Amino acid sequence: MPGRNVVILDGAASGDKDLSPILSVLSDVLKRVGTHVETFPLREIKLAHCLGCFGCWVETPGLCVEADAGREIARAIIRSDTTVLFTPVTFGGYSPELKKMMDRFIQLISPYFQMDHGEVHHPPRYAHRPRLMMVGVQRYPNPHEAHIFKTLAGRNAINFHPPSFAAEVVLATDDADTLRGRFEALLARSDALPFGEAAASLMPAPVILGAATEPDRARRALLIVGSPKTKSSSTSSVLGGFLLERLKERGWETESLTLRASLNREEGESKLLSSVDRAGLILLVFPLYSDALPYLVTKALAVIAAHRRAGGEPSSQRLVGIVNSGFPETHQNSLALAICREFAAQSGFAWAGSLALGGGGAVGDQPLTVAKRSGPPVKHVIAALEMTAAALAEGLPVPAEAVRMISKSPIPLMPLALWRWVYVRLGGKSFEHEAAKNGVSRAKLLAQPYAA
Repeated sequence: MPGRNVVILDGAASGDKDLSPILSVLSDVLKRVGTHVETFPLREIKLAHCLGCFGCWVETPGLCVEADAGREIARAIIRSDTTVLFTPVTFGGYSPELKKMMDRFIQLISPYFQMDHGEVHHPPRYAHRPRLMMVGVQRYPNPHEAHIFKTLAGRNAINFHPPSFAAEVVLATDDADTLRGRFEALLARSDALPFGEAAASLMPAPVILGAATEPDRARRALLIVGSPKTKSSSTSSVLGGFLLERLKERGWETESLTLRASLNREEGESKLLSSVDRAGLILLVFPLYSDALPYLVTKALAVIAAHRRAGGEPSSQRLVGIVNSGFPETHQNSLALAICREFAAQSGFAWAGSLALGGGGAVGDQPLTVAKRSGPPVKHVIAALEMTAAALAEGLPVPAEAVRMISKSPIPLMPLALWRWVYVRLGGKSFEHEAAKNGVSRAKLLAQPYAA
């Protein structure tokens, strides 16, 4: 049961009028079992998006450095008995409105690492955590998209450590009685957490090699960098920039675009769409945020999809996804790439494959080929990107060997299990070091500012 206090994060956009009756039924079901329901309509609340600065860990532990309504929402979540995430299913993920707040959930967990069912995750910050319920709404049946959504909900639960979680997908056309029955069953349900293969099975398989495609539009590639770290270099910009430069060396025209908050304004949308329309090959490179795409990437995909639907028959263009995670296991990137693959299918892009890198923080923001590079070796990363550039330049998909190569342990001859052990031990120390620069002690790193 949901308990006395329930918080609903309403991720519907301003144009999602058909979702209001569904949310009303959900709220009514919750109130009938004696709960107090507090709803946050995120579309109406001014929120900054997560900048990936880790300030909520090393500057103001437990508090996002953005002193806006996000703090009020985080406090309400951690003091609730149940938190409900309500959203239109967006390529298997959450809406941009909900994703903006979810990315800021990082303030609710610890900067340290621990092993959980053979995977690296962050420990919880608070002893009390609410039960999580995720409700996704589809406008037409899509079982694969629904499966992505429910698995993503489970992966979020693994990282946010609720006492239990349950996820459901309903249709916008379901009648009130059907919805009521689904929601009543959801309240009593506890779903299994999707560790290991349950998540890895959603990793898009390498595209089977076939005949090369026709030359892309004047052999023009667009790199879209989705890292929120726009004021400095990032792992995403390093990976994407290396690949783009190799295409340029092969005679391609290239363009690079970094997603920024201007995407929320008309001029930002127009710039993105013009760049996408000009390109034949889109390279989407981003870090893993809350087991999926960062807010601005989620927003960009929604904008592009709407543009292509409005334009009638979409033109043939190729899409490649490249994601790097702060966790060492490659399969933790599975859901993010499954969302990208579903976006391609729904938006008329030809999926040309993907690359997933674990432990992206170890690669860092230095150019891959710089002399005396700090950190672990990156020869395997360079080799994978070289293979990928050569294939894409010839109209071929990302090679399966490149997919395998980039997922290797970065330390030669070191088993992945040992690399994970090293990562857990050293990862927390690096955040302690950064916090010390800000006068934050090790004890204060684990502060609980929202505790009741």
